[in-house]
Amino acid sequence: MYDYVLKNGWIVDGSREDPYRADLCIQDGLIAEIAPNAGEGRETVDASGLIISPGFIDIHAHSDASPLVGYPVESKLAQGVTTEICGNCGISLLPTEPGCEAAVQEYFSSELEMPLNGKQITMPSMSAYVRAVRNSGTALNVGMLVGHGTLRLSAMGFVDRPPTAQELEQMKALLDRELSGGAMGMSLGLIYPPSAYGTTGELAELAKVIKKHNAILAVHMRSESVHIFEAVDEMLSVAEKSGVHLEISHLKLIGKPQWGRGRELLQKIRDARARGIHVTCDQYPYTASSTALTALMPNWSHAGGNEEMLRRLREREGTLCEEMAQEMENRGGPGAILITSTHGRHPDYEGKTIDEFAKEFSLTPLDAVIRILLECEVSVACVFFCISEDDMLAIMAEPFICVGSDGYSFSYDKQYTKTNPHPRSFATFPQFFQTVREKQLMSIQDAVYKATALPAQILGLYDRGQLKKGMAADITIFDRERIASRSTYLDSKVRPVGISYVFVGGKLAYCNGRTVDFHSGKVLLHL
Repeated sequence: MYDYVLKNGWIVDGSREDPYRADLCIQDGLIAEIAPNAGEGRETVDASGLIISPGFIDIHAHSDASPLVGYPVESKLAQGVTTEICGNCGISLLPTEPGCEAAVQEYFSSELEMPLNGKQITMPSMSAYVRAVRNSGTALNVGMLVGHGTLRLSAMGFVDRPPTAQELEQMKALLDRELSGGAMGMSLGLIYPPSAYGTTGELAELAKVIKKHNAILAVHMRSESVHIFEAVDEMLSVAEKSGVHLEISHLKLIGKPQWGRGRELLQKIRDARARGIHVTCDQYPYTASSTALTALMPNWSHAGGNEEMLRRLREREGTLCEEMAQEMENRGGPGAILITSTHGRHPDYEGKTIDEFAKEFSLTPLDAVIRILLECEVSVACVFFCISEDDMLAIMAEPFICVGSDGYSFSYDKQYTKTNPHPRSFATFPQFFQTVREKQLMSIQDAVYKATALPAQILGLYDRGQLKKGMAADITIFDRERIASRSTYLDSKVRPVGISYVFVGGKLAYCNGRTVDFHSGKVLLHL
């Protein structure tokens, strides 16, 4: 007798083949059989009229600390996600070398949208992270990337210069150690110092280490707006020189001057793939991005960390004001920037655009930004309404581009999640399937492939991402006609609809709007 039998559902197995009716049997954490009338189980789930899919894989997440915060987090599980890959955008908890703990904690926390519940969380290595998560438990499977910013910070501090030969060798050795320990690859955050201080040559040398391990190089590029085509060229050159698998993170075109160029950008990437460059991408299904308000500050102004940034803001050093004003326009202007979190410092500022704030306090938009950053000690999260829907849909329809949230596993409990983070942390995957359905972008089997098998193939997760006998029983059951987001930008902490059941490692973790097991997951290793 099987542990579970999922009966009468439509199997969409991740292979892009047509759906078919069958029962799916789970035994000892694995898929034991897929066939009509396959057998009996200790537990039976009636999936009549529903899609039985591989569990969704979130290839681009920032939930490094989510298993360690000491309170339940479930916003990804509620979306049907069974695996998330963390440490993206150059920002990770590891590796933290001795003596660098405080610097890494400040760096990691300054870009973090979720509360750490008073905890100081840094990790010396991948092996330490595995032990910590094993002790705490995790609702989802978690894979880790080595953040280039964290790597650079541990090897040479928060400085704006190329590494010395010795520092570069130290970075390569640390990266090699973490990849040997099971990290999925390395991420770059080339708008976030200190990762932004990395030279193209430095990145190419580190990419060779990644290639040796057949891991991935995920990149938040140097520009997603006025210099996006040059930014793509830089990363394609790194991939071509090193042979590394390049994963372009959250592909989009920011700002009205770039709108309408999505198909041109896609053709550039297609041409690179045709030349043999191994490049794939991920995307979230929204026309608004989200990052720290400090993204308006030029890279040079971040050198030295938060205290130096605050000093430069107070003194309005050099060309700071001119560069910030220009970047604000590049991102859509003051009316397109919504303050979502001041991390407890000024909750009265949250829910206002920069334009609204400026008018309320009789300030120019630039003066408003500087005041907010100073009063909130440069720790402010914002949503930027700066993406064309037409470009977003063109990118979404591309077969080599998978789904990635760029979000976190949050709690729905308002004592822990007090602000309104970007809806992507609560509804990326339902929003994706809802958009596919409403815009008739692709078949259900192609949509499932982009959320399951494609990211598994990119990551080298060969035991999951498809429904086959012997594969891990990470499974999401959903209603293709009902699956949808209920989150808004001002009220994001809302469960999506249409997700009926989620199994993680063969255990029922989520059932009809309620988490039933917060400890079904584990850390996945790339070995």
